[in-house]
Amino acid sequence: KQGWLGELFSCPMCTGFWVGAFLFGINGFTELFNFDRTLVNAFICGCISAGTSYLLSMVVNDFGIKLVHKGGES
Repeated sequence: KQGWLGELFSCPMCTGFWVGAFLFGINGFTELFNFDRTLVNAFICGCISAGTSYLLSMVVNDFGIKLVHKGGES
């Protein structure tokens, strides 16, 4: 995790945004989705992907589904 590339992949929202922008970039070469090629649509795809990555990182970690135990009996 060194350098700018290491910082990019350490943040789930940053990684998600660039994955969304990449998927938008290959829009013309795949039938995955079909959007108009505008800057606004690229930004929206990046934001949706960043939000999805963030939500998934809140639910899942390196060890599987996050389970938080609050309170309880001693």
